[in-house]
Formats: sequence, C-alpha cells, structure tokens
Amino acid sequence: MTMPKEAAAEKFPAQSYKDNVLADCFSDAKEYFLDAYHQVDLAHAIMLAEQGIITADELKQILGALVALDFEAIRRREYDGSFEDLFYLLQQEITKLCGDPDVAGKLHTARSRNDIDVTIYRLQLRRDCLRLMRSAMDLRKVFLDLAAKNHETLIPAYTHTQPAQPSTMAHFLLAMGENVGRDIRRLQRAYENMNYCPLGSGAITTTGFPIDRHRVAELLGFTAPTVNSYASIASVDYFIETLGAVAALLVNTGKFAQEFLLMAMMEFNAIRLPDGYVQGSSIMPQKRNPVALEHIRAIASKALGQTLGVITAVHNTPFGDINDVEDDLQPLIYSAMRDADRAVNLFANTLQSATFNFDVLKKRAGENFIAVTELADTIVRREGLSFRIAHKIVGTCVKAAIEAGGEITYEMLQSAAKETAGRELKMTEADLAAAVSPENFVNIRTIYGGVAPSETKRAVKVERERELEDDSWYINATDNLMISRENLDRLVQKKLSSN
Repeated sequence: MTMPKEAAAEKFPAQSYKDNVLADCFSDAKEYFLDAYHQVDLAHAIMLAEQGIITADELKQILGALVALDFEAIRRREYDGSFEDLFYLLQQEITKLCGDPDVAGKLHTARSRNDIDVTIYRLQLRRDCLRLMRSAMDLRKVFLDLAAKNHETLIPAYTHTQPAQPSTMAHFLLAMGENVGRDIRRLQRAYENMNYCPLGSGAITTTGFPIDRHRVAELLGFTAPTVNSYASIASVDYFIETLGAVAALLVNTGKFAQEFLLMAMMEFNAIRLPDGYVQGSSIMPQKRNPVALEHIRAIASKALGQTLGVITAVHNTPFGDINDVEDDLQPLIYSAMRDADRAVNLFANTLQSATFNFDVLKKRAGENFIAVTELADTIVRREGLSFRIAHKIVGTCVKAAIEAGGEITYEMLQSAAKETAGRELKMTEADLAAAVSPENFVNIRTIYGGVAPSETKRAVKVERERELEDDSWYINATDNLMISRENLDRLVQKKLSSN
C-alpha cells in the first residue's frame, strides 16, 4: 500500500503525535518527575565513579552540570518538538552545561529510559503514599479522640438503616478508627513493597558494566534494589497494590461520610458542623448545607474511580516495557493519590470541628424498642426458655405495645408468656425495667469487642498503642527519605569540592 505523499514525508514527531501525546506528556513530566530525574542522575553518576566506570574528573563535570540546571526555566518551557520528552531535554541541557558532549554522554552508561522511568515513578508514588498515610493517621486520631471522651454516651445503632440496638458513641467511632487503622497498615505494606529500586535493570536484562545497584538504591533511600530485572521493568504490582490500599481507604471514607451526612439531616439532628464547613443558599435564608461532608464523599468517589480506571487500563497489557503503563497513565495514579488525600484530610478537619447532639442521641437509644434483644436474653437466662421462645414472647410484646401506642408493660409480658410458653414468667416489674434499659443493654455487653464502657476503654487503649506504632513507622520512613536526600546532596558537594 502506497502512503500519501504528505504523510510519507512527515518526520517525527508528526504534528498530531506532538499535539496529542508528546506535549501533554512533557507537561506532566515537568510537574511530577523533574526532581526525581535529578536525584536519579546524581545517584547514578556517583555510583559510576565509585565503580571506576567514569573518572573523578568526569564525575565532577557531570555533577557540576547537574547542579547548574535551571529548573525554573525548564518548568517554563513549552513543548516545541525539538526534543522528544523531558529526558532528552535534560540530556540537552546537561550537555550544554557540561561543555564536553562525550563526558555528558557517559552519564547514560549502563542505564535505559526503561529503568529510569520505573524508578522515578516509584520516587513520586512513595511520597504521595506517605502524604496520604499521614492524613489517614490524622483521621484515625480524630475518631479515637472523640471515642475516648464518649464511652458512656448512648446512641442508637442501625442495621439496614433502621434502629437496631443501643450502642455508644465510643463504640461507633472505634469501628471507624479500627477500619482506618487497617487502611494505614495496608498503605504501609504497599509502601514497603514499593520501596525497592529498579535502577540498573537497564532496558530489561541489566548491563555488562560492573555497576552497584545496591549503592544506587541506598543513595535514593530505597530499602534495596529490585531483584529480577525483567520483573523490575515489566511489573506494575507496585502501584496496583498501592491503589488497592487506597481504594479500600476510599470506600471506607465514603461510607463514613455518608453516616455523618445522614446524622446532619434536620430530621436526625445528631451532628452540627461549624460555619466554616457549611454553605448557605442563594434563595433560602435558613439553609446550613453540610457541603464539606458532601465534598468528602464526592472527592473520595472521584479518587476511587481513578484507581479503578488505572487498574482497568493495565489489567490485560503485555508483561514488559509498554507505553500503556507509562507517560499517559502515571498522572492518573498521582491524581488519584492527591484526591484521596484531599478527601481524607478534609474529613479529619471537618469531624474535628463538629459537635454532636448527645441529648437527642441518648433519647433515641431508648426509643423504638431497640433494647428488647436484652429482654429476650434476660428471659433465656432467668426462665430457662430457649431463645426461639423468648424471641417470640418479646415480639408479641412489641406488637402489643405498638398497637397500644406505648411501651411494653409487665402485663403485656406476662400475657405473651402465657400465650407462647404456657406459663407466666418469674421476672418482676423491676427486672423488666432493667432489661429494656439502654444503659443496662450497653453495660452488660462486656464481651471482647462489645459496647460496654469497660471494653471500649480497653479497645481505645489498644488503638492508641497501634497509633504510636504507626507514628514510629511513619517517622522512620519519612526520616529515611530526608536523610538519604541530605546524604546525597552532601556527597555531591563533597565530590564537587574535591581536588
């Protein structure tokens, strides 16, 4: 087939390819990878000299060029097609500053864009992962701080969106705090699995030069090098695992936000956001719209959609170096991480500033017969009847009380017992009153994981211990990145100042 004359004469990059691919990729690379490229170049150059692959003088020339790069000028550059991408632009600038093209070209010894790319992707992602982890830790702290103040605060618990049983605010918030704690640990595991350095894998089979991959990994703050070079280039599980942990956090965040949005309805009247987190209406003067909670849910949903989009985009791509997982996809990963952080950070600050209507919640904890499970349990314990029979007795009482428009009376209880069990119960009126008391319902549930204040206090203590462990993990991880960066900078200055 003969190509059209115009198309056959068009040189790379074709205008359409430039407009639809290279320009956007260049813009994204400047935003996300400029600093990462720089760190990789510095570490690789130092390793080459330490291994005797380049001379000390050549290292000095290369480092001098690298530290002289004008990053602000690079960020201002518009894509004009005179270079393929940010990598090649940096090579051009390094060559200009180095003065000797042959020396500048030695920087690329024993490496490929392939292993550079997967390294800079990890450098960016691990920063985003730590930032999101910090926001998640802040959110959990808010849950635990509120729980620690409300061990005896009665609230109604719901199942299928209907009043179910009495609970406490501490138990309710602990449930969320535990969830976020697991999200934090999932992010930790993802970070630990991500924090291995692919540099030195080359295009896919490493190199014949005697490089030291462990040294480069150390200089860049990685735990160690990745192992199999093929997997180093081809694998995408480092970001899939991270996004999986993020997706779990976002699902939890959306579900939690929905709970508080329902509580903020005037019909529920259980939570009130301060003025800084609500908006009025342009026409209805009375409105206090809880928009912060709505934005939390919306941003979390947006971020979740992005994580699922990334996973969908890569699930059936070839196992090797492939553009599907590179320039066009990576910004979507970072956008998902950013939006996840926005949602979680906003949630922590919104909830920290909110106040609860505990009087309303306590009142509802005693309504709608939600404590009668304990009445059935009491009948089983006191009367020796099966739970099936006790359940039927109490169900008959509830029906009678609803028809009478009131509460369960002692007469209703005995009548239902005779009808169902063929005899009256030994329970007294005081026993009945205690059995349907929400306070008694809560206090008697001292089982591990239960709602009794003694148990929620124990659970808060455990979560506080985990909080300290996670704080220590986070400090170590962030300190490692900071220290490795400082060490690399000091080493560069030492090499530049040496004779």
